Formats: sequence, structure tokens, C-alpha cells
Amino acid sequence: MTDFYKKYYGYEDNIKLKDDDMRILQEGMTLKKLNASKEEFNERFYKLDFNTNELVATTKEFRKKEKKYALTTFNEVKSGCSSDDLKSFKLKNILNDRKNIPNIEDLSFVIIFDNFRKSLDLLASSEAERDLWVRVLSYFIVLTKKRKGVLPEADKIMKSYFELADTSNDKKLDKNEVTEFLDSINIKLKKKQLKQLIKISDTDRDGELNEQEFELFMSQLRSRKEILSLYKLIASGEQKLDINYIPEFISVDRFQNFLERYQKEIKTLEECKKIIFDFEPTDVKNEYKLTLYGLINYLLDPHHHIQDYDKTHQVYMNMDMDFSNYFVNSSHNTYLSGDQIMSESDPNCYVAAIMRGARLLEIDCHDGSDGRPRIYHKKTLTNKILFEDVIEAIKEYAFKISSYPLILTLELHCSPPQQIIMVNVIKEHLKNYLYLEYFDDNSYPTINDLKNKIIIRCRKPMKESKTVLQSMVKGDLAQKRLSEIDDEEDENFEEVEELGDVINVVQNASFIGIDHAFQNYSKIKSSSLSESKCSKLIEEETANRILEYTSFFFTKVYPAFYRQDSGNLKPIDYWIYGFQMVALNFQTKDSAMDLNEALFQDNGQCGYVLKPRILRDPSLRFDPTDIRTMKNKVKFRIKIISGQNLPNKSDFFKDIVDPYVTVKIVGVPSDKQEKKTQTIRDNGLNPIWNEDLEFNIHCPELAFVRFIVKDEDLGSDDFVGSNAFRFENIKQGYRHVPLKNKYSKGTLFVGIRISKLD
Repeated sequence: MTDFYKKYYGYEDNIKLKDDDMRILQEGMTLKKLNASKEEFNERFYKLDFNTNELVATTKEFRKKEKKYALTTFNEVKSGCSSDDLKSFKLKNILNDRKNIPNIEDLSFVIIFDNFRKSLDLLASSEAERDLWVRVLSYFIVLTKKRKGVLPEADKIMKSYFELADTSNDKKLDKNEVTEFLDSINIKLKKKQLKQLIKISDTDRDGELNEQEFELFMSQLRSRKEILSLYKLIASGEQKLDINYIPEFISVDRFQNFLERYQKEIKTLEECKKIIFDFEPTDVKNEYKLTLYGLINYLLDPHHHIQDYDKTHQVYMNMDMDFSNYFVNSSHNTYLSGDQIMSESDPNCYVAAIMRGARLLEIDCHDGSDGRPRIYHKKTLTNKILFEDVIEAIKEYAFKISSYPLILTLELHCSPPQQIIMVNVIKEHLKNYLYLEYFDDNSYPTINDLKNKIIIRCRKPMKESKTVLQSMVKGDLAQKRLSEIDDEEDENFEEVEELGDVINVVQNASFIGIDHAFQNYSKIKSSSLSESKCSKLIEEETANRILEYTSFFFTKVYPAFYRQDSGNLKPIDYWIYGFQMVALNFQTKDSAMDLNEALFQDNGQCGYVLKPRILRDPSLRFDPTDIRTMKNKVKFRIKIISGQNLPNKSDFFKDIVDPYVTVKIVGVPSDKQEKKTQTIRDNGLNPIWNEDLEFNIHCPELAFVRFIVKDEDLGSDDFVGSNAFRFENIKQGYRHVPLKNKYSKGTLFVGIRISKLD
């Protein structure tokens, strides 16, 4: 079972504990717990109680007031700043040392629960103490999962739920205790619904729930009737059965048939046996039989969600081509934490972008009054940060997420003396990471050649002046194109000769036009276009001419100047023409970033995604506006079956959501469409839709599917959750769709069929 637990849970199932590990944590020690709302850590005394299998926390002032966490509810423990709150705290406080917490990454760890509760973010006093907690808690998590799988309805989980709810410690739950417990796990029920469920579960009619009655209550609450129907179908092979008949198990051969017929996965009998053995929580797994609970485990596992897990967790694409062949995860004005006018500049914004997968970062360099270059947004009220601080932060995190090249775009607004200081800083901190080997157009380095290298993207010395450009292009055309010189490029200072020591592989160059580029530029030249200029280019040039350009030249597109709120352009409008670096404001959470994350989840989240062949080979004559050039049309059928744990985002208003689901297709113009389900009234816990939606997709290579769940309300509908996926990574069959939402871990359950379109 070692391979299984390492693959699925990230732990070895033979974790070795040291002799004193248990004793030390049984005696306990002081840790600091993050209070995210106040942006501070508070001391607590934590110990493990092995009699009750609980983590017990007390404050210094109130040692008698205990907070208990059942070990059976722990889903995972992670070292470092792995929660959103810890990452945010680190970004805001560590570099400028406002909270005086050094080495937070080495001292922190996060406990993640399986019952929808907020994670527990803790800070140890030493790395050894942190590792001790992670080691012991990992051991108990593995034990729990080995005994009971991951099914919330298992006996141990129910016991821990009951103990959590029983605040009076009288082994009974009254209505108020049940309500408070449901609130703690973000489940809202109307009074009438709650009363009815308690009445059904209260078998001894005393008005309260004992442990066995509470288990019945939770089974009613969390029942998955839609999966029960699927279970009966798989087990019997017949769609119409006696409504009261529930088969004992699914045989291995019927499970194999289910995978092939519905999930479109071909598995050998031995592979099916292994799946059953891994996911079935009861002893019938030894006979290779799957119960309802085993099927639920299988369907809930992330490896079997809607998105192909292997494609998002390993690099599988050909990485032996040059930059022009790949989409690159790109950040715009990386130093900004908010809007473009008044927000704070922070070196940790570079760390945040890298940790979210960015492989192109932007650095706006200006003269500092003390002779040291600064980074900020010119002609705004944003604060100024040291160039050297940013380079140091980048060096530390450059290859923590991906080993593939990190590109730093330098926008020079510095005088020659401070340019020399910049070069010296780069050499001092990044010298071992720079790629400075000789090459020509016939030996241009591949992405694999550039692994663990930092590429400085900047204009090389001896840049073209306007006089030179005018000599290249005559008459009115010259004046027109000169007016279009990229506003990212500064014309005030000549680049110093020393810059040539650190610039290689990619050199900035003004975009005058496609013809000009082919006549005057080698492959090393890279231009930047604003979204306005790029949109104009798309209007004026043929699709084939643009694809000829983007299949050879490595080109960046960035948001227009008027997006002062840090809103994002629509990246799909430029991806479909092969533009590689579509830079986004990573600090803005919007539909553009949803799509960006969907694209760059692909290829092991390495930050580089190979463009489809239709964008790399102009001879195919692909045109995003002409469906006649699209050869792989498909019909996409999706049944929105149900939702799970879709509470209202507000903790202050106890409304029960009225959810509906919108499915959007994003891609070439002919594929842009959306459809939505009916609204389910007063049910955010387990709404059932069973609605079929159907889409014709003309260019699946460039299509994305976005799921949005909203709460229908008077006025504007409230956002509940969303997620987006690259169409080519979507798996057929019965799948769960995880929803991204800072308030909960909701899911949708869907059925998917994809077929060729005649």
C-alpha cells in the first residue's frame, strides 16, 4: 500500500516515528495560531490526547477552556506557508519584517480538515518542532485513511462529528447544538427542514439525538441519492430496478464494464482489482467487490475528477522546441498588489506570481534618488521598492514551482549610471542562472536547454533610434508606424554597453509591422504589443499572416493603459492567434485569470504549454474566424446532475442559497456560448438538477469550459463558486467538478459525453 498512500495522499504509509515523538506531543508545547482577520499570531498550548484521539488547544489565560480537534477529521498536514491565509500573511509582513517573524516558511505548517472547516495555520518555535508535528500527524492521518478510506460517513468520522457537536458533554444533542454544529461546517437549513430531519432521526422520541440517532441524521443529510442510482445501475446492469432494491456490491467485472462504457477508460481486470482494493473501505475489498461507499470514494478522489489528473501533474508535452512554440504564463506589472495608480508595490508580489506558476515577470526600473534603482509604476502614486530586493526575492523562489526558464522583462527608465548598477546586481545574484552561451538561428536553444535558467528580456545596446527607423520605412507609413512604437519602451536613455553582458536568448524590439519584422529581425527579437495595438493588428492583417508571425517570433501582449483598476484583457482573443505571452494582472481574480489558470494547469503546471499544431504550422491555413478551417469539431453533452456544499458566501446572512449553474464555452468566436440550468430553491447542501446541456464545439484545441454557480437573488445574483478547464483535458463519464471559492469546498457532479460532430 505504500505506493497508493504516497500517490494519493502524499505520505508513506510506513512513516517512521522516533522513540520520544508520541511522549513529547502528549506532554504538549506552545505553538502560534494565525488569526488571519487580525493578521497576527496568537500563542496556544497544544497537546495530543491519545485516549480520545484529539488535538487539544488551550490559551495561556484560560487553560481550562479547551478547543478540541478530532484526529479523524484531519485530511492532510503540510509544511510551510501552504494555505491562502499564510501565503497572504507572508506576502504582507515578512519582507518588511513588520511582524518580526523570520523564517516563517521553515516554521509553519497547516492542518487541513475533511469536514469543510477552515484550515488550522500554526507556527512552531523551531524547524525541528515543526517537523515533529508534521511527522506524527501524518502518521495518524495515514492510519485513519487505511482503516476507513476517505468516506465522511465512516464510524470514526461520525463519532468525531458527534463529539464536536456535543458542547454540553451530556452525550445528547439538542436542536441548538445541532444548529451550531451545522453552522460550523457551513451547512444552512431552514427551520422546517431541520425540524423534519431531527424528527426522522429521533427514534426514541425524546426530542434529542444520541450518537446513533445523530449518525442517522447525518446519513440523511449527506445522502447521495444520485450516486445510489448510479451504483444500482452499475451493479445490476439494468436501469429499471425495484426502487427499494439495493445490490450488496459491484463485482469487479461490472466495475470494469462501467469504466470502459461510461468513463471511457480501458483497464485490465488486475487494474480494476487494484482500484477496488484501494478505494473500498470494508473487508469485501479482499474479494474485489465494491460497495456504495467504495464507489463514492472512487468518484470523490481528485484523480477521477473532471480534469485529467496526469496531464496537470506531470510534464508530458514536447519541450525540445524554442519559445515561439509555447504559451507562457505571464504576469503584467508584477510588482503591484492592487490597482495601477495607488496600490502598494511589494517584492513579495513577485514571489506570489512565481508560486502561482508565472514564468514571465515584469520589472519597471527607474532611477532612485540615492543612486540605487527603484521599481514602481511611473506617473502614479504607487510606492517605490528596491530593484535589488526584487532580484533577491526572485532568486530565492525562481525554481520552486517549475524548473523551466523564468523570463524577466526589464523596462528601462534608468540613466546609464543606474543601468550599470542594475547589471551589477543581476550579475551578483543571478550570475549562475543566466544563459550566455553562443547560438544562432539554426541552433536557437529549446525550452529543455534553458531549464533552471533566468532569461533577461530587454533591449540590447545599440537600439534603433527613431532616425534609424525612419530610414527603414519611408513616407507616411513611417510616421504612422512610429506613432505605434510600444509604450512599454522608454526612449529617454540609451542602453549601456554593459547590459549586453546579461541579455541573451530574447531581446526586446519595437513592433513596426509584420513585414518589417521578417525583413529586419532575427528570431531572438521579441516585441510587446498593447491589447489595443494587437486588436488593431488582428483587424488589419489576415489570420494566416499573423500565424506566420507568431509561429516564428516570441511576442507579448499586455493590458491597455486604461485598465487602471488592474482589470484584465481577454487572453483567449490573443491565444487563438498564437501570441505566446499574454500578460495578466495576477492580483485580480476574474474570468481572465480563471482561463489563465485553466490553460497553465496543463503540462504539469510548469508554466509552458505547447501551442496546438494549428497555431505552429501556418501551412495548415487555420483561421479562428472561419469554421471551414477547423477539422476536429465535436459535440459536447453534459448532464448537470447535482451539487454538494454550496453555502451562501456570507457568514452574516443565514439565507439558504437558490443555486443555478451556468456552463460557458470560451474559445474561437464561433464556439463562444453559454447555457444554464433551472434554479433549485432553498438547497445549497445537495441540490439535484439532472439537466442536459449540449454544445457544438468547432475548435476543441482552443476551447475552455467554465462552470459558474450563482445564488439567484433579487437584484444581482451572488457568486457561489466557479472553475474552468481546458476542453482537451476534460474526462468523459461521471465526474466531480471542484469549485473555487474562498468560503467553501463545493462541488458539482456531472455526466459527460463527447462525440465527433458530423
